[in-house]
Amino acid sequence: MSSEVSQWYASWFNTPYYHILYKDRDHKEARLFMDRLTAFLKLDKNSHIMDLACGKGRHSIYLNQIGFEVTGVDLSEESINYAKQFENHRLHFDIHDMCLPYHSQFDAVFNLFTSFGYFEKEEDNLRTIESI
Repeated sequence: MSSEVSQWYASWFNTPYYHILYKDRDHKEARLFMDRLTAFLKLDKNSHIMDLACGKGRHSIYLNQIGFEVTGVDLSEESINYAKQFENHRLHFDIHDMCLPYHSQFDAVFNLFTSFGYFEKEEDNLRTIESI
């Protein structure tokens, strides 16, 4: 199998079909979910959070607005380029492959919705978890 076919997920998130499928995922829904998640986890406002596979950053942006330091990472260059317009001294976005270790440590790592488990080999899933 070619690497292009075996890594379909590398381009799926930039397709029009993906955006049609998730068109109802909006900022209001993101705010409600993040409010509930951070309250449940009892995260201190000084916490540094990684939003792993952040897409265009809607969760990252809101987490930053409510006081957290946030780093959003995603494989999609297009999504990260969009998200970078919202960066500030406590909100950063980077292109990053979740299979590889990231150069910083975090108090929490969020990997939301359907952003994990696409790899053909179970060892690639395990390697990703280990890199987090």
